[in-house]
Amino acid sequence: MRSTWPSVRSIRCQRRSRRRAWEPPGAWPPGLDADRSDIEAKALQAHARFVEHIAAAAEHGPADAALGGPALASLLSASEAVPIDLSELGKQADAERDRLREMLTEACARRLLPGVSVADAVQRLNADHPDADGVLDEARDQTEEVLAWTKRHDLAPTDGECLVRPSPESYRWSIASLSPVAPYEPTSQTFYNITPPDASWPEDEQEGWLEVFSRTTLPAITIHEVAPGHFSHFLAMRSLTSDVRKTLHSNSFIEGWAHYCEEMALQEGFRDDDDARYAAGVAIEGLVRVTRLAMAIALHTGALTVAEAAEQFAINTFYGTPGNPSQAAWSEARRGTFDPTYGRYTWGKLEILALRERARAAWGADFGLPRFHRELLALGSPPLGLMASLIA
Repeated sequence: MRSTWPSVRSIRCQRRSRRRAWEPPGAWPPGLDADRSDIEAKALQAHARFVEHIAAAAEHGPADAALGGPALASLLSASEAVPIDLSELGKQADAERDRLREMLTEACARRLLPGVSVADAVQRLNADHPDADGVLDEARDQTEEVLAWTKRHDLAPTDGECLVRPSPESYRWSIASLSPVAPYEPTSQTFYNITPPDASWPEDEQEGWLEVFSRTTLPAITIHEVAPGHFSHFLAMRSLTSDVRKTLHSNSFIEGWAHYCEEMALQEGFRDDDDARYAAGVAIEGLVRVTRLAMAIALHTGALTVAEAAEQFAINTFYGTPGNPSQAAWSEARRGTFDPTYGRYTWGKLEILALRERARAAWGADFGLPRFHRELLALGSPPLGLMASLIA
């Protein structure tokens, strides 16, 4: 994915798709031994060919990572069965960024910490987090909370078992994730994986890793991963009878649904008795995702360089300060060069919101979120362009 591994402090800010800042000891891939079997020997040979190909591409490939506007539009259009106007999508991203900035200003500067700049407020909020031993306990409490809240409001399925556990060794590159039961597997437990920092890391790196579990952002992460987000979504897919709907998945829908749920929960009163901290967490998470969308378009149309994109992350997500992007900002900007669809969280969310308003207009007095969510999830994980069959 990257030619060099970024620091833990930069990785912690990439939310769902981060990579760990270490490589496991010993041979890579771990666990394979050419002397053990012919299959493993062939696997190692295939891996060596792949590494050789990547090395050759790094040395001799084109210096410019930009796909170009037409290619990016084609990639997005083909994968999601919807015609794409990159200029219009970029305008939507800019408008969403401005809305989220105002939402964060309202929560932080006007309610939580009046008189403090938004950047300083975000820094203070991120610093309030459980310690390494307490992260799992807080995630367990929040899992019970979001499942009960989702069921009470009939917003999505909750009838299953979701257990919080430390991420398994093979998945410790992810700070938070879900290991669901696949559509055709027997009913069993789903796991909400949490990765506390490694106790062997320097103290400042452990602190940086823990900031993602702040008491401001962890509730939004739990809504996203558990309910009514990914866990509820996968429960719904297990009840489908269509093989196509069970097995063909749009990543933009999957991540868009979970991201949509974060603010939808706020709008429906989740933690409405708190001090606006949940609203701040939703805005902080949203600003990272919407900046990814805008920078994917800018980088691959040639509108911005990687350095300019890093500056935009510093400005819009508080990863550093204007004129001094942090390693996190640089890491996010570089990611856009090799993950051109990493704006899928916001894009998917915006498309679901637009469909919700169309359903509201079409259904009139019969519209309600329980019905909308039930009929939407009955489609499985459809490409964004096919969601409209809900109200066709």
